[in-house]
Amino acid sequence: MKMKGLISKRKWAMIVSFVILATMIVSLNTINLNAAAEVNFAKALQYSMFFYDANMCGTGVDENGLLDWRSNCHVYDAELKLDSQNTNMSDGFISSNKSILDPDGNGKVDVSGGFHDAGDHVKFGLPEAYAASTVGWGYYEFRDQFIATGQHTHAEVILRYFNDYFMKCTFRDSSGNVVAFCYQVGDGNIDHSFWDSPENDSMPRKGWFATKELPSTDVISATSASLTVNYFNFKDTDSQYAAKSLDYAKALFDFAKKNGKSVNDQGCGGFYNSSKWQDDYCWAAAWLYLATQEDDYLEEAFKYYDYYAPPGWVHCWNDVWSGVACILAEANDLYDNDSQAFEDRYKKASNKNPYEEIDFWKPIEDMVNKWMTSVPKTGGGYAFLDQWGSARYNTAAQFVALVYDKHHGDTPSKFGNWAKSQMEYLMGNNPINRCYIVGYSSNSAKYPHHRAASGLKDCHDQSPHKHVLYGALVGGPDLGDQHIDKTEDYIYNEVAIDYNAAFVGACAGLYRFFGDSSMKIDPSMPSHSIPDPTPMPTPTPTESAGLYGDLNGDEAVDSTDLTLMKRYLLRKIGGSYISELLADLNGDGVIDSTDLTILKRYLLRKITKLPIEPAGGGPVID
Repeated sequence: MKMKGLISKRKWAMIVSFVILATMIVSLNTINLNAAAEVNFAKALQYSMFFYDANMCGTGVDENGLLDWRSNCHVYDAELKLDSQNTNMSDGFISSNKSILDPDGNGKVDVSGGFHDAGDHVKFGLPEAYAASTVGWGYYEFRDQFIATGQHTHAEVILRYFNDYFMKCTFRDSSGNVVAFCYQVGDGNIDHSFWDSPENDSMPRKGWFATKELPSTDVISATSASLTVNYFNFKDTDSQYAAKSLDYAKALFDFAKKNGKSVNDQGCGGFYNSSKWQDDYCWAAAWLYLATQEDDYLEEAFKYYDYYAPPGWVHCWNDVWSGVACILAEANDLYDNDSQAFEDRYKKASNKNPYEEIDFWKPIEDMVNKWMTSVPKTGGGYAFLDQWGSARYNTAAQFVALVYDKHHGDTPSKFGNWAKSQMEYLMGNNPINRCYIVGYSSNSAKYPHHRAASGLKDCHDQSPHKHVLYGALVGGPDLGDQHIDKTEDYIYNEVAIDYNAAFVGACAGLYRFFGDSSMKIDPSMPSHSIPDPTPMPTPTPTESAGLYGDLNGDEAVDSTDLTLMKRYLLRKIGGSYISELLADLNGDGVIDSTDLTILKRYLLRKITKLPIEPAGGGPVID
């Protein structure tokens, strides 16, 4: 991820014009192979979430991630030095709140976990909160499709990892009030001097915190929204966890409401320059009202809601007005469908003309119509909003269109059909037959701008990548339908957690409306789910209990055993489904992440012998 927002609009327009002219020239010599694009929304949904496995950070990657080329990294985030040099907090503030920030008194704070932003390793607050809330929103709207394709467990692991990190980074006093929130770890200017895997990264990583003096209303509110969405996504399956998420969401919103209002401008400068806080504030308030029906949240949302804003852009990290419009419209449908009470309350709270007609879904209808008719189109019919991450904006428009259709007859309208055509373009139905989803097909982009996946020491190295960044949505084509597939290109081949966020929901929505029996997931991909596990038999005192690492008793130590151990550690299955004796790979009497790491290293052939394995290998005799 490179600096964004530093080039003037005039200079940027000149650059884009040059690129378009150049690509028009190139296109004259481009051969259209006319290869049929693979259109499989189940597979696309499955793949779309693996990018988050690739960008997991912290001490829980081994337990939660599905990619064998990623493991725990930046473990020293768990011991961030609590002083004014390693954080943006003053020594006076730290001293005054030491019992909250540092209850152990060791002078350190744990801010490990979360997700790297892009191909880099910084954890930026606003795009991370946006990504979490938007992936969660997709799961909320189209949960049935995640379940139908067997992707619900994967989604829930990712959503927990996001939101557990947010709660860990929220510091509250004994009354539950938020005192500080760590919204960023890592300095982009330092981080971008390094091109290697995160497991090899040992650069200093500063922590940035929102406090009463530095309120960062936008990031705080966006995080609150994510936690409320998390409440919805777990309230029927893990009510205690859902209640905790909602409690933190309320506390963060209360902090945003009571303190001064400002955009986040420390730490992220030059990378994610926030233009406003009102949209994020309304995003949080709307979700909280949907969850609680408490009038105060609705009043706060109505006070700042910009009714005419959604058609101006599209749902993204710096503008969530489209998302706000959808949730307020859904709340109106649920709680005020047969009267004008909501509309009248909004007009009063926002000082609008009492005779003005308000339809909460109208801004979304206008936004999608604009994308279909007014947003610039490439020759291949692709709606192109902006050169930097055109695919993320396009898939976000798709997602919002599909949410609209779900709530208007739950059948595809012209909006849903437009979304389908746009996704088919991204899947390869375009003039250069390029698929913009990494690993999805043979004609996919192969050189995303991602350190860990490349396995290289220099982004200018043109060698093949050592790992496939499955499911990553690259930046996309330009206005001339052209694309440069090079690792070093951080515009055409940029990847980021905000790029994939709405893409996940769009895939699920498209499967809802257009999925058929021919669309299957890829069974070769790793999964958190083990079909129909059966309890392990208890060996008799004279029986061989099996090989260490062979958790399912099939006389082989393989990836299935690794998945079983992950599910055991996540408490998805109990001890009756694995041999606990054979899972304790270091012989310390405890099955934990250390055993998982040992097994992963053994399967990757980083080690040739398990620590507890008898000399020469062989079975364990009970």
